[in-house]
Amino acid sequence: MRRELSDIIAMVEAGRLDHAFQAAQKIEDAWVRLEVIREIAKVMAEAGQFDLALQAAQKIEDARSRSLALREIAKAMVEVGQTERANQAFQFALQAAQKIEDAWVRLEVLREIAEATAKAGQFDLALQAAQKIEVVGLRSETLKEIAEATAKAGQFDLALQAAQGIEDAKDRSWALMKIAKATAKAGQFDLALQAAQEIEVVGLRSWALWDIAIAMAKAGQFDRALQIAQKIEDAWFRSLALRDIAEAMAKAGQLDRALDRAVEVAETIDDPVRRLQVLADILAAKQGKGNQEAAAK
Repeated sequence: MRRELSDIIAMVEAGRLDHAFQAAQKIEDAWVRLEVIREIAKVMAEAGQFDLALQAAQKIEDARSRSLALREIAKAMVEVGQTERANQAFQFALQAAQKIEDAWVRLEVLREIAEATAKAGQFDLALQAAQKIEVVGLRSETLKEIAEATAKAGQFDLALQAAQGIEDAKDRSWALMKIAKATAKAGQFDLALQAAQEIEVVGLRSWALWDIAIAMAKAGQFDRALQIAQKIEDAWFRSLALRDIAEAMAKAGQLDRALDRAVEVAETIDDPVRRLQVLADILAAKQGKGNQEAAAK
C-alpha cells in the first residue's frame, strides 16, 4: 500500500495526473481509494485540467466524497476565471450533493458550495445552492450571508433578491439592514429606502433609516434627510439621526440658513443631554464663522 501511494504521489508531482488517477483506481482499500481519487481530482482542477478532473470526480463511488471533489473543482475553475466551465462543474457538484442520502451531510455540502461560490463572487450560483437547502433556519442563515456579501460587492439588486428569499424574519431584517447601509453609502438612496421599508424588526429598520439619513445629510440633501429622520420609530435612533443631521448642517459651509435650520433640528432631539451637546456644537460653529468674518475685515 505504501509503495502504491508513493508511486501515485510521484506521478502527481510529475504532472502525470491521468496515470495517477488510473493507478488510484486499482487501490483495494475502498476508503483510501476514494480519498486518493478525490485529492487527484482537486489537483487536476488546480492545474487547469478541468475535463480530466470532472471525469475523475464523477467516478468516485461515495456520494459525499464525489460532491466534495466536485466542489473543489468548481472553486478552482472560478478562481482561474473559467466561468463557463465553473458553471458546469458547479452543476455537477450540486447534482452530486442532492444525491447524498444522509440529510445533514447533504445540507453541509450544499452550504459549503454556496459559501465557496459566494466567496469567489459567483453570487447567482451561490443563490442556487442556498435555495436548495431544505432546513429553513440553515437556508435563511446562508442566504443572509450571501445577501451581505453581494451587497458589499455592489450587486444590490441581487442582494435584495437573496434577502427577500430569507424566510426567517430576523435574518431577513438583518440582511435588508446591511443592504440599506451599503446602498446608502453608495449614494443609491431610493434603493436604500426600498430595502429599509421591507425590514420588519423595528430596531433594525430604525438603524437602517438612521444610516440613510446620515448619508443624505453628508450628500447635502438636508431636507430629505430630515424627512427620513422624522420617520424613525425608535426614539434613540431618531435622536441620533437628528443630532448628526444638525451637525452636518452646521458644518455645511457655515451658512446662516444651515445654522439656523440646524438649531431648529437640534431642538427636536428627544434626549436632553444630546440636545445640549448639539446646540453647543452649533454655537461653536457660529462663533467660528464670526471669527472668520472678523478676520476677513
